[in-house]
Amino acid sequence: MLKQNRLFGLFFRTVSFALCLAGLVSICFRGGTFSPFLLLYYTTQSNILVLVYFAVVIIKTAIDIKKYGKTGSSSYFERLSAAFMIAISVTMLVFWTLLVPSAFVMRDGSGDLTAGAPSLFSFSNLQVHLITPLLMIADYIMFSARGKLKKNDPFLFTLIPIAYLIQTTIIGFTSGITYGVDPITNKVLHFPYFFIDYYISGPMVAVYVAVIAAFFVGVSYGILYLDRKYAKKI
Repeated sequence: MLKQNRLFGLFFRTVSFALCLAGLVSICFRGGTFSPFLLLYYTTQSNILVLVYFAVVIIKTAIDIKKYGKTGSSSYFERLSAAFMIAISVTMLVFWTLLVPSAFVMRDGSGDLTAGAPSLFSFSNLQVHLITPLLMIADYIMFSARGKLKKNDPFLFTLIPIAYLIQTTIIGFTSGITYGVDPITNKVLHFPYFFIDYYISGPMVAVYVAVIAAFFVGVSYGILYLDRKYAKKI
């Protein structure tokens, strides 16, 4: 059984770490030059969380192989694993459901996605918005022990996006950092995403944030429900 095969766990997590790192490097070093402002995106930060997670569990898995052998559990930090998995799942879902339509349909005006296809399907874009999230989801499903989550965890998990929203709001209003120019309004962008850009979206920011928060909590409770359901079957 793969779940109890620590060598498979070590292999999977090492490959996942390498791919996650490659995605981050390709995003942050576009054109061969490091762009520190890209670290301010939720996508980048959630990918960094996953990178750190994979680095730690690789070490833990290797230690357990040496101490206890090739067979046995390689489940570690189950609550953090769930939190990071949900956090980067939001990266994936928000990108493909909100940002892609906004960038390639609403702003293009033609309704034709092919104009954005080269960048949309680039390695760096697919890696940070699709492959790394799927790898983190797979890691949680395959290796995390069930029955470890607590009833208040869904709200604790929201601390990750809440912390990001606070950070981005402070930086957006005080730092002078910009993210280009909006192609519709020609306004300078002081926020990385239109749905938290108070200058572009105005009061709708509250609506966007409320919807994403409700979705985040809903997904978290879904994971909690499944965690408890399958824990009873073990």
